[in-house]
This record gives sequence, C-alpha cells and structure tokens, in this order.
Amino acid sequence: MAMTYTELQTNVKDITEMTFTDAQLSMFTKQVEQRIYGIIKDLPILRTTFSETFTASSGKVLPADCLYVHSVTQQSSGDTVNRKALVSKDLDFLLEAYPLATQTTTTSDPEVKYYALNSSSTTDESASRMVLTLAPKWATAVTIQVDYQYQPRSIVDTDGTEEQPWLGTNYDTALLNGVLVEAAKFMKAEPDMVQMYEQQFVLGLQQLQNTVDVRLKSDSYRPQKQMPKPIPMPQPTPEQQGQ
Repeated sequence: MAMTYTELQTNVKDITEMTFTDAQLSMFTKQVEQRIYGIIKDLPILRTTFSETFTASSGKVLPADCLYVHSVTQQSSGDTVNRKALVSKDLDFLLEAYPLATQTTTTSDPEVKYYALNSSSTTDESASRMVLTLAPKWATAVTIQVDYQYQPRSIVDTDGTEEQPWLGTNYDTALLNGVLVEAAKFMKAEPDMVQMYEQQFVLGLQQLQNTVDVRLKSDSYRPQKQMPKPIPMPQPTPEQQGQ
C-alpha cells in the first residue's frame, strides 16, 4: 500500500500520540531513507544511465544525483550500435600511462580502454563533485554511457501532486517503522518500545532485501537459488532483560 508523506506524518503522530514539528518529522524521515538505502545495496530501481559525447581533452562532470558508478561503456558509431565496457583504473595510472593530452589516430571511431573518477573543484554545493576521465584521449569525440546508482528524491520533498518515490509506494512498512524508531528515540521512549519498532523495521527491511536479492534478480528461466542473507534482528538491551 502506497503512503504519501502527509499520511506518514499522520500515522507517526497517531501511533506515538505525540505532536512533532515539521522539521523534526522531516529529519526522522530523511535519516531513515538514508539508513535503508545504506543497508539495501544496489537497488536496481535506483539505477539509471548517463550518456554523453566526450571530447579529446576533457572529462565530464557526472550528474549531481550520482552516488557511485556501476559501469562505463563506449558506444560505437555507425549504423550498428555496439558497446564495449571500459576498465576502471586509478587516476594516477591514467596520468602516468597516458600523459599526452591526445593520442594521434586516423580512425573515426577511436577505442577508449580505461576510465577513472576524479573530484571536481567546483564550489557549488548542489553540483556533482565527481568527474569521469577517460584514456587514451583521442583527437575526436566518443560517446560514453555511464550506468550509476543515483540519489533518489526524498518522500519529504514531494508536494502530493508528483509521482511518489519508489520506497514510499512499495515498501512503506519499512519506512514507517524506521521513522517510528527515530521518533521513539527522540521521545526517550521505554527501551522495550524502541526494541519493538526496531524489530518491525528489520522485518520490513527483510522483505525489501528479499525483493532485491531474489525477485529482481530472477526470472522463470534462471531462478535465483541463493536465498537472501538475513538482516540481524536487534538484540534486547540489559534494561529490557531486567538486568
């Protein structure tokens, strides 16, 4: 069942029987989103591509929502589109192995072999600080496609008319219980109450982990036999055990 941010706020207030400010609920929600995306790695729904034409002597600043790069491929020119995966290398390797600004070539479709990630010197905090550098650097332009994991829009930043973020639409149980954990800690609730919310949060994460590890990586012809690794359940504290 999908849940909007307005519904999430109402549910948290009703369950805890407490009133929170908008700033507090926003902080709880964004912290939980970051926690979920940090635990559930490489969620396929959060992968996207970036295609650009690279010139000979310059790198490309990656999109501002890029968290990390999965792969980089070169797209050939001509009627038939072929893609070749580039090999990830350290920037120092590229600078030492290919010190020239460009390499001479007579082909209209030069072959690029390696890529490296460098940091941008921009002072704009909203811009990306990741720069993609290629080698060898040819005198002509090449088309490069980057497959990367992006930073999803928070459910907090929706106004109710936009399409809801994937997490709130598909796995609102994990989101709600995660926010309840943060709210309970903020209220300094009883340890057993925090423990209960933590357990429900982990169960919601386990459902999401199962989707990522099995359902999204399987089909009718190539079933995924490996079961997802269980997420550790929070253990009771000494206070909860009556010690």
